Amino acid sequence: MTVKLLSRKILIFMIVFISLVLISFKVFESAFQEFEDTVGDTSVTKTQDDYYKFKSLRSERVNVRVGPSLDHNILWTYQKKGLPIEILEDIQGWSKIRDFQAKTGWIKNTLITSNRMGIVSPWRITEKKQNFEDLYKGNDTNEVNIKLESGVLVSIQSCDGMKCRVKTQESEGWIDQSLIFGVYIDEIILLRE
Repeated sequence: MTVKLLSRKILIFMIVFISLVLISFKVFESAFQEFEDTVGDTSVTKTQDDYYKFKSLRSERVNVRVGPSLDHNILWTYQKKGLPIEILEDIQGWSKIRDFQAKTGWIKNTLITSNRMGIVSPWRITEKKQNFEDLYKGNDTNEVNIKLESGVLVSIQSCDGMKCRVKTQESEGWIDQSLIFGVYIDEIILLRE
């Protein structure tokens, strides 16, 4: 009698244990489905207000999904590291984003970094003619350093609410803040330390 009762308890324990393992596997399956870059965030940019939520893409290839899980279909795939995105919502490790074309979708947070990047006047990109914006040597806008083509990706070093100090692969300088997708109008970003 005692052996039967003990066998029954062991059987029930095994069923419960196996059920918990299967449930855990199903819950965490999406976390292991895709390989993602999980390098720590290296951003040192500070803002005056936590409300500002521009971030950038951490990887060369980033899938944008219909909803916040790997079970949702892929809408499109970004293929450029550092593109700025606006975070609209954050749910359980996923962010709803908006890009410079006002397209929205969901990205896994491990594929997003707080590094502040910007795109120079992407709304002025046309197929018919090139558009260029002035990059000034100083904040005073007296001397033009070079002209940046619309669509150029820049690293945002600081912003004073009117102009931003930005860096490209070839140069560095100041540009009118309203010409950058990746910062808000009047946003202040302190110099990187």
